[in-house]
Amino acid sequence: MARRNRDLPAGYVYHVGNRGSRRGPLFDSPADFHAFEQLVAMARNLHPVRILAYCLMFNHWHFLLWPMEDDALSRFMHWVTGRHALLRRRNTQTVGEGAVYQSRFWAIPMLDHWHHLAAWRYVERNPVEAGLVMRAEEWRWSSACQANRANDVLSLDLGPLPRSSDWLEIVNASSVDQLIDYFEA
Repeated sequence: MARRNRDLPAGYVYHVGNRGSRRGPLFDSPADFHAFEQLVAMARNLHPVRILAYCLMFNHWHFLLWPMEDDALSRFMHWVTGRHALLRRRNTQTVGEGAVYQSRFWAIPMLDHWHHLAAWRYVERNPVEAGLVMRAEEWRWSSACQANRANDVLSLDLGPLPRSSDWLEIVNASSVDQLIDYFEA
């Protein structure tokens, strides 16, 4: 039986994510992360979706995506996860050994500015919370890292909210107090 289409209209920013089946790895090496960034960049050329923020972890990933057309987000994610699963199975010589992803991607619409900023901080802070780095911008596979260098593969689009000059301090703060101050300013 075919899956029912999700209603993911344009005009909203979505926090989108997925994880490996049984919390297994999606990326084993820098080359795997890089190849996934290339896939996402190719998908953007095929489907009208803006990429505002992202973080790739070993067994899951997060994006803030802003589709420009109704249903573009579903087409974009279907293409990315389908291609990635195929390549992952080929590269690990595990073709036919089950699912790469635990389920379909999830997508949560950002209904207001506060929700958007909180999700953006959560996405970019992920490697800090996981204990992989001390500061978010040290994690190479994240949009937080792009504050210090241009990503030659996966560039970011401007979103409905500007990135403040002290955004990385907000992301790296151990509490959300600075985010609250930013929002109230």
